[in-house]
Amino acid sequence: MQEGSLSLTPSFRIFYLRLLGFCFLYFSSVAGTQAECPVQLSQQRVVVRYNGSVAVNCNTSITHKGMGWEASEGAVPMTRDKMITWRVSHLTEWDIEPFCFINHEEQCQVQLLVTIYKTPDSVSISIVDHSGPMIEGQQYKLQCDVHDVAPVQNLTVKWYKGQTLLDKTTFTEDSKTPLNETATLLIRPDRADDGAQYSCAAELELGAEGPQPPPNKTSESLSFTVYFKPIIDENKLPSIVPVFRGYPEVLVCEAEGNPKPTISWILGTNVIVYNETLTISESTPEHVYCIADNSAGRTTRQVNVSIQDISISTVSHTGPMIAGEWYELQCFIQNVVFKIVDVRWYKLNQINVTETIKTPANLTYKVRIRPDRADDGAQFWCEAKLEAKGPQRYSTMSSDHLSITVHSKPIIDENKLPSIVPVFRGNPEVLVCEAEGNPKPTISWILGTNVIVYNETLTISESTPEHVYCVANNSVGRTTRQVNVSIQDISISTVSHTGPMIAGEWYELQCFIQNVVFKIVDVRWYKLNQINVTETIKTPANLTYKVRIRPDRADDGAQFWCEAKLEAKGPQRYSTMSSDHLSITVHFKPIIDENKLPSIVPVFRGYPEVLVCEAEGNPKPTISWILGTNVIVYNESLTISESTPEHVYCVANNSVGRTTRQVNVSIQDISISTVSHTGPMIAGEWYELQCFIQNVVFKIVDVRWYKLNQINVTETIKTPANLTYKVRIRPDRADDGAQFWCEAKLEAKGPQRYSTMSSDHLSITVNSKPIIDENKLPSIVPVFRGYPEVLVCEAEGNPKPTISWILGTNVIVYNETLTISESTPEHVYCVANNSAGRTTRQVNVSIQDISISTVSHTGPMIAGEWYELQCFIQNVVFKIVDVRWYKLNQINVTETIKTPANLTYKVRIRPDRADDGAQFWCEAKLEAKGPQRYSTMSSDHLSITVHFKPIINENKLPSIVPVFRGYPEVLVCEAEGNPKPTISWILGTNVIVYNETLTISESTPEHVYCVANNSAGRTTRQVNVVLKEDYLPLIAGLIAVTVVFISVIFIFIYSIYYKTAKMGRYSLKDAKPSAQNENIAQNGKHSPIPMKKLSQSDILA
Repeated sequence: MQEGSLSLTPSFRIFYLRLLGFCFLYFSSVAGTQAECPVQLSQQRVVVRYNGSVAVNCNTSITHKGMGWEASEGAVPMTRDKMITWRVSHLTEWDIEPFCFINHEEQCQVQLLVTIYKTPDSVSISIVDHSGPMIEGQQYKLQCDVHDVAPVQNLTVKWYKGQTLLDKTTFTEDSKTPLNETATLLIRPDRADDGAQYSCAAELELGAEGPQPPPNKTSESLSFTVYFKPIIDENKLPSIVPVFRGYPEVLVCEAEGNPKPTISWILGTNVIVYNETLTISESTPEHVYCIADNSAGRTTRQVNVSIQDISISTVSHTGPMIAGEWYELQCFIQNVVFKIVDVRWYKLNQINVTETIKTPANLTYKVRIRPDRADDGAQFWCEAKLEAKGPQRYSTMSSDHLSITVHSKPIIDENKLPSIVPVFRGNPEVLVCEAEGNPKPTISWILGTNVIVYNETLTISESTPEHVYCVANNSVGRTTRQVNVSIQDISISTVSHTGPMIAGEWYELQCFIQNVVFKIVDVRWYKLNQINVTETIKTPANLTYKVRIRPDRADDGAQFWCEAKLEAKGPQRYSTMSSDHLSITVHFKPIIDENKLPSIVPVFRGYPEVLVCEAEGNPKPTISWILGTNVIVYNESLTISESTPEHVYCVANNSVGRTTRQVNVSIQDISISTVSHTGPMIAGEWYELQCFIQNVVFKIVDVRWYKLNQINVTETIKTPANLTYKVRIRPDRADDGAQFWCEAKLEAKGPQRYSTMSSDHLSITVNSKPIIDENKLPSIVPVFRGYPEVLVCEAEGNPKPTISWILGTNVIVYNETLTISESTPEHVYCVANNSAGRTTRQVNVSIQDISISTVSHTGPMIAGEWYELQCFIQNVVFKIVDVRWYKLNQINVTETIKTPANLTYKVRIRPDRADDGAQFWCEAKLEAKGPQRYSTMSSDHLSITVHFKPIINENKLPSIVPVFRGYPEVLVCEAEGNPKPTISWILGTNVIVYNETLTISESTPEHVYCVANNSAGRTTRQVNVVLKEDYLPLIAGLIAVTVVFISVIFIFIYSIYYKTAKMGRYSLKDAKPSAQNENIAQNGKHSPIPMKKLSQSDILA
């Protein structure tokens, strides 16, 4: 290459430089030396995306004769600069090999390594030669297709399951241009791979000079189904199951598999039970088998049923036991297949009889008991703990419960029957003698020597003997208790006060005692049987005792009394006498009942709640509600909803004070939906609904399900453990559009203990098999000859059924309606079909005949005359209810004939001119059997011709017609009649013109006559001709003279104007612009147009 060389094409220049370079290298090799090329590249290797930009600098530090870049794209011409840049904005040459050259002492070059890459257009994953579910353990091939990628030698395909890298595939092809590549991976799926997501990713690993991270494109995920053989859960189904007589056990067989396995049990030779659970008892065979089966295989598990026996009994004793005596119980165990770890004895669920017996040496265990009266009716049993093999290591079996009866001597209740009883004069006392014993004791009282009362109670007064005795007796023994009767006097009153008391104020009570026969030990004050007023007064000095009280609201209506304790002589050392009761009234401030008005009230959207505010106070309080700043409601109840303020206040007020309670309103939500199902339901199938409850502040007591306001879906769920509740339903066709909802009952705090919230209504669509409407499609349909009938087949079903008709062997009509006639087969079938099923109904076609005719007459009728029509009916299969006659769709001919006696019916008519061409027919109403009770058949239409006398059209032929001299007129005579009339004109005595029109003039007679004639009659109309003078020619002459006069005046004026403007003919030939002269025509505004005026000779020439 030389300076100043000619411009060559790039390809030729590259070839020439390569040739020079080859020669240079060759001669350098021959000479045995090789000098280093004195240029440096900014990058030794570049990685560029296809159609991307690239820029690389080439520089030198020496003086040279020229340097440049040679490349098929972006070549840089030779220059003396010390740095030049190879730059390409859109690099598209796959095989480009640019190099930088320099002319120093000799020419040398340095090549730039260029890698052009392109990411794949698409990456897809698929299964090779397989579709549908895979089988566990079998081998399958996955294929990854990578489209249009370069360079292939830098491509790596990575295989993933989820986020886990499974394998890598690399490629050895040495191609710089894009290729399509395919990688494969062999897999052997197991049950854990069911639903797993597989994918492949194409990654270009372009080295350190390439983009980081490496370009990557991943396929869509491939998910497949893996079928695998069932595995029975052995933890839930042990191999040996003990069963105690009288106590059935439920076995549960659960298996995991895909598809979902079906579970069955084999009991003996021919007994198979299809269910996941099996109830076993002592009558169950010794060996049962659970079988889990699906399309991938079958698994069987044997269960051995072991019948167990354990019993409890007394040793050497029967019948009731005596309290305090010793007895022996024994526990007998047999048919035990497991090791007995210990045996325990129980009474009333407590291990309270004996210690545990460890590793017993035999199967009979005994224990000694000494029952007392408290053990009467007690239940004893024994329990053996067995060591079993399997996940449930220990099993326990219990004996029946042994109930014992214990007899004991009576014990009189001394707390209820004291030894000394004071009696106040005028106030009898009732003594109660109760005794505990078994058998139940009999009670009697001894009063004096010979008086015995057999009763548990005894009424005593001041007349009762001083000593009475209670006697309790049964088969074990007898007990007696003496009671001393002491007559007393005592009274109570307030001091210096009458009327109601105020809660919290102090008041004074006094107790006055007289006629006391015993020493007063102390005096006590009582309110409602409690010593809660003051301390005990020991050894009083006098017989009047006082006490101060400070009543509260609970004391309103309370009764106070005083009681004196007397020191008596005898076995019951002390006796007590009481005053009458003093009842007091206490006024107090209101107290709002918080049980009936909780502090938090749930409100369900769309369901208002009623709050009740009740307050206790004396006097009775008034109740009001405060809602917001200025809203006050005076009522005990308040209806709240979602629009109520968050806080409302109940205010109770009386003369003593005022009380306020705040209530927080909490909005609640509840919803209903289907589980694992969307869209319509199928009638008769099972589905599941769920009720979801949120934002509940109270405990849920139960949840109920409703359909059409009835609790008819499921039982109540008591105290649920979570907030989602489910129920199974089996809808039928009547449930299409039915509304279901759930209702939760909440346990709130307050007087209204329970609150209820309901979900929105869930409307369901139910698909059902078609039902053909038999009322609209009877089984027998009459058809009259010449009158096709339309059958309508309507069917109810969901989805809406498609309707078709079957006529004969191969004829099917797809339509809801079918037109039948006398040519239709005797039997046709309507078929209603939808996705839920198919219904067919047969229809029998019965051909009928009915006709109409005139009686004793043929041909046209004459208007105004009487004629008779008859209706003849034959081949009728049903009873005729009535026959009607019609003209132009109206029952306007005759009355209805009810219950005819024969099959020929007549009617008289008198047609007029309007009836010409009218159609008459008769119609019979038949009583059929079936849902469509009545059917109607009609005769053909009878069209009648009516002849009538002509009527001349007077609108077109007036009675007076004016005629102007010289101007004839044409008269038109039109007449309506049947048959069509002939028209003639009479002019004078003997002149008759046969035509519909007549031309008249001044010579026509004054009177002319139009005559219309047909076979039904003749009509005549007179026309009077009136002669008129014609002034039109005179008027036309005057107008012509006026026009001539005006024209003469116009011509005169125009000639004068022409001469003034010197108008003439002009020529532009040889004309030149010049100053204005008489030969120039002017426009008066702009430069003149050169013209030459033509002379007469010029015009002629």
